[in-house]
Amino acid sequence: MSTATATPSALSEQQLEAQKELDQAFCSAMSRKDLDGVMRCLWKDPNLVVVLWDASVYRGWEAIRAAAQQLFDTFPVVRLAIDEVSHVPVGDGVVAVGTATYDLQAKDGSAVRIVERWTDFRRQINGRWVYVLDHAHELPKLN
Repeated sequence: MSTATATPSALSEQQLEAQKELDQAFCSAMSRKDLDGVMRCLWKDPNLVVVLWDASVYRGWEAIRAAAQQLFDTFPVVRLAIDEVSHVPVGDGVVAVGTATYDLQAKDGSAVRIVERWTDFRRQINGRWVYVLDHAHELPKLN
């Protein structure tokens, strides 16, 4: 029995730049607590899925908008930075895998740091790259 394997092609420089721009736009909007900016990075569709670091699953653009608003309401300060990321073309989209750090400050002034490993799938829809699926989990804290 023979199996065929395909080696994924690399992204062109222009495609890679578009992925970096999407990642930067999302991190910047999160860090500014710009809800509309965050949502512009996401597929406006009921099939959009986001799984957060705490295993919460949100389906659909409206549910994810409400979850982002709740995060912003809970934490007066939100900072998001991508620590490392790889982008791989898959079919008509791109899969990205990376780590990111959320530095959050609660209303009482206490600091919360969440380091996550994430995987997402993004597609170009109506001429714009957007996240279609995002799955994250919190990395264990090392002593």
